[in-house]
Amino acid sequence: MNRFKTIVLAVLFTAFTVSVSAQEYFMHTVTQGQGLYSISRMYGVTEDDIIKLNPGSEKVIRTGQELRIPNRSQTSSGRFHTIQKGETLYRLSVENRISVKELCDANPGLSAQNFKIGQVITIPAPSDEDPLASTIENAGQDAPKSIVEDVQAMLSDTARFKTTHVVRKRETIFRICRNYDISQSEFLAANPEFRYTKLRQGAVVNIPFTQKELEQRRQRQTAAQTRMESVSDSTLFSLNERSKEKEDDGIITAALILPFSLNDSTTTLQKQMIEFYQGVMMALDKLKDENVSVTLKVFDSEGEDTPIEPLLESGKLDDVDIIFGPRFTSHISAVSRWSTAHQVPLVPLIINSNFDDVFNNPYVYQLNPSQSYYLQETYNHFLEQFPNPNVILLDADEFKKNDFIDGLRHVLNERDIPLTTLMVDTAHQQIMDTLVADKQNIFIINTDGSEPLNTMLPVLQLINRTKAPEIETHLFGYPRYQTYATDHLEEFYEVDTWFYSWFYTNNMLQESVEFNNMFRRSFSRQMLISYPSYASYGYDAGYYFLKGLATYGKDLPDHLDDISFDPVQMGFKFERVNNWGGFMNRKVFFVHFSNDFRIEKIDFDK
Repeated sequence: MNRFKTIVLAVLFTAFTVSVSAQEYFMHTVTQGQGLYSISRMYGVTEDDIIKLNPGSEKVIRTGQELRIPNRSQTSSGRFHTIQKGETLYRLSVENRISVKELCDANPGLSAQNFKIGQVITIPAPSDEDPLASTIENAGQDAPKSIVEDVQAMLSDTARFKTTHVVRKRETIFRICRNYDISQSEFLAANPEFRYTKLRQGAVVNIPFTQKELEQRRQRQTAAQTRMESVSDSTLFSLNERSKEKEDDGIITAALILPFSLNDSTTTLQKQMIEFYQGVMMALDKLKDENVSVTLKVFDSEGEDTPIEPLLESGKLDDVDIIFGPRFTSHISAVSRWSTAHQVPLVPLIINSNFDDVFNNPYVYQLNPSQSYYLQETYNHFLEQFPNPNVILLDADEFKKNDFIDGLRHVLNERDIPLTTLMVDTAHQQIMDTLVADKQNIFIINTDGSEPLNTMLPVLQLINRTKAPEIETHLFGYPRYQTYATDHLEEFYEVDTWFYSWFYTNNMLQESVEFNNMFRRSFSRQMLISYPSYASYGYDAGYYFLKGLATYGKDLPDHLDDISFDPVQMGFKFERVNNWGGFMNRKVFFVHFSNDFRIEKIDFDK
């Protein structure tokens, strides 16, 4: 199969016009959760660049909307392309002078199911690789014989001449032409040096194809080309997947890269990182009971200004199957580049959700959702939980900027759902007058700060006690509300409080009680009080990914929803952010302090 490397580009490129055009822009279709920030980072442009081509997008963009994106990525590394009507995987590979394998590898999120009009893909720089040779060669005996035969046919038809001939004693051009059924002009065109030089015995001359043979050859090439074009995208994707399959030795090696800073004095961050490590160790104990063995390598990345490159260049990570960490932004980009080069899954421990590497590294798994993604999930769940709402926004005048409220206004307006705005110091009776008997009356304060909440809780309690029994009321809030629960537990119960969050820890829930007891038995102390709980964070992430690797190996990206696990604090709902990028966790819970004194953690995906 190595002779496929000799390529048939000359034959293939006669069938198509190479169309690597320098378009000023390409089209992007907005998917759920995407905002200007994430789209701009995805394509390496600024938000202002997008706004200039799409006036009005600075105010709002909608799922399904098409945006013009400036095409500034036509560099040596490749470019972006929107799939057009009639384009196939094979045609794109030929037109852009890359192999099918290169195109698939550059877009790991692309499949036969989503290869369709409007999808944006990244096209690598031309390599002059044959469109099928590398894919078929790596697929080996799994490649269909008909495809192999067609490629071989096209390879064999690339010879310039039919054969060569060694001139015998007293042999003339006339005799050679007669023996091979060619004209003297055809002979001289193939051997121009003999126009003015006599044939000599032993000379090697080229014998051209006859016109009839050329026509037969052209017909064979056309037929083979037609058959190649008819190969389905699903077949080509399947061949590429087979070419990537590797033997798995069944041993998992994980690396943990965190700022333990063990040589420094104890800090809150250091304690949190140690607890994350202890949570991972608890996950390893559970996996051991399930006959899953993991080798864990632990590295201290020290301070934010400590360079991470010496570790990456040391070779100590060369055998790892997954990396948890690092924590600091200054380290993440370097480790992400290493992850891409070595094709190793990376689970960075970031708290700031504005993390750009997820948009361009297919091996990144972002645990805490980017705001635009998880807010969209929150709105969806809000309308699922409250299908008939009457929203009453309580405005604390000094708190004006709130992305959740801005997005909610837009969602409610699109669906003609009423929203009334009152100040937090509005009189009790005026608030009562906004309640509607046949709707779900939902109070939302426009900030997650504690002062406006402290002001409003007594008012909401009074409303709850004086309203008619048939009138339904709720308080809806923010992730930070879980930090207020200890001080306001009775009030939260009475006013029927809800809030959204991508994580939730409460020692009144059974799973939290059991985990706290297990932690105390393992380490002879109580966990730190923090939001999120880092021990639970390490346990949930460690178990989920290591269990997934043990079960599915290299196929983990295709089975992220199939990992059986009941997490303590967080959940997992991973989706690729684009065809060439990594995975975003879009899981959002609703937590409910009900007026019958129960706490519920609601997972809408179960």
